Amino acid sequence: MTSNDTTAARAADDLTAGGWALPAGAVGTHRFTPKFEAVIAGLQARLTALGGTEGPVWHPPVLSRSLIDRAEYAESFPHLLGSVNAMEEDADGVVLAPAACYPVYTGLADGTVEEQAHFDVAGYCYRHEATSELGRFRSFRMREFVTVGADEPVTAWRDGWIERAGKLFAELGVAVDIVSATDPFFGPGGRFMRASQLEQDLKFEFVAKVSPEDPGTAIASANCHKDHLGARFAVRLPGGDTAHSACAAFGLERIALALINAHGDDLNDWPALAAALPTPGSPA
Repeated sequence: MTSNDTTAARAADDLTAGGWALPAGAVGTHRFTPKFEAVIAGLQARLTALGGTEGPVWHPPVLSRSLIDRAEYAESFPHLLGSVNAMEEDADGVVLAPAACYPVYTGLADGTVEEQAHFDVAGYCYRHEATSELGRFRSFRMREFVTVGADEPVTAWRDGWIERAGKLFAELGVAVDIVSATDPFFGPGGRFMRASQLEQDLKFEFVAKVSPEDPGTAIASANCHKDHLGARFAVRLPGGDTAHSACAAFGLERIALALINAHGDDLNDWPALAAALPTPGSPA
């Protein structure tokens, strides 16, 4: 067992000892307790209020292979993509969703966005992470706010979410570093565009500690996709230009881990989230 594996095992044991999670028998997965789910419910309520919506539309955990191919995800990250095999061959086939937002573009594909559109979505996602570090979940939940429209208002919307998310984490007592990063949405050319993406500040990650020995893990991000997904899905503006898109994405389990790391195992010590937390075992 490597030192990283030992650290990961110790962090998982601490979650179990704190009453948050139980082993699930597969790498990158856990069984979460009502105590942990109460934190997720409280976090979801805060995100709904922050987004000014009625709550997210939940997307299924699988996508058609043709959709993910159109988005060019597999070309960049084939090692992260999980496929679903069936006893009988399927002409199209399905894959496990690597992000919650892709069905948004299916609904807009080959059409025109008459005015800036906004979406609040969530879903169970899967990425075949190679490490066992705490927070590198293979199966996880993602909450995303998405906008599609013209370049400048889409970028302004993304910038607004950077400010909003930063204030949210400050209110929750989670210390974050906001760092520029690169985005997998840009497909196979993305690796050649890394410097350009960083120069254009297209992606910002909110990095926090999810365990005492964690050097930092991205728990949320705010991203501009430019017109990449608009072009891939043929989404147009009224004048015929390709639509731009952006999203603010929140990894629910990772944020919960950051909260646990910041505040400890006793929910009574969590005043910033306490008002939104249902009692474990009561209706959310």
